[in-house]
Amino acid sequence: MRLRKLFRKIWNSDKRKEDLYINILLWAHEKQESGFSWDEMKNHFGLNAEQEHWVKNIFLTTSDGDRKFFEHLKNDDSVTPNVHYYSLNEKGITAAINYKGLEHAEKSSERALWFASISLFLTAIGLFFAIKQTNLAETQGISERINQARSVQSAIEFCKQNPDSQDSGLYEISTGKSAPCTQVIRNYSGEYSIWDRIRSLF
Repeated sequence: MRLRKLFRKIWNSDKRKEDLYINILLWAHEKQESGFSWDEMKNHFGLNAEQEHWVKNIFLTTSDGDRKFFEHLKNDDSVTPNVHYYSLNEKGITAAINYKGLEHAEKSSERALWFASISLFLTAIGLFFAIKQTNLAETQGISERINQARSVQSAIEFCKQNPDSQDSGLYEISTGKSAPCTQVIRNYSGEYSIWDRIRSLF
């Protein structure tokens, strides 16, 4: 339990430092033209002594052999004591631009992922309704074939009792007229029974 708390404390500390690093970097980039004083930055972020020491180690250039992100820009001699102003050097500007580019890429990636998720969801809905429509069409087709088989059976039974009738109740597709019983008996007689012919419709 103590080890877990220690890891959590270390992780939270590193996360706060990472956030502070990014916030200071972007803030200094916005003030690139005018520069900023150390006290201005310290007051803006409310740095305590420990944080200020950390920021100096990370950002402030103290020698040409160890150039970091902040470099001296100018002095303000109109006040006493005079105030030193700092700005980002080329390393700091590059780091800020790279972070902004990475942030933009992450937002674009999140946006693309969101649109892809919506597209996938809509595709799934479309596929669901397509399957439902196909199943409905198949069910309707079966019902139509059953009704057709019943109509044929009724017409055959009728024509057996009325072989000379000109109106069997079955209609020819080509003419739209009722077929005579002689034609129905001729078409639906042979080596197969009527039920075999009905089953062949499915």
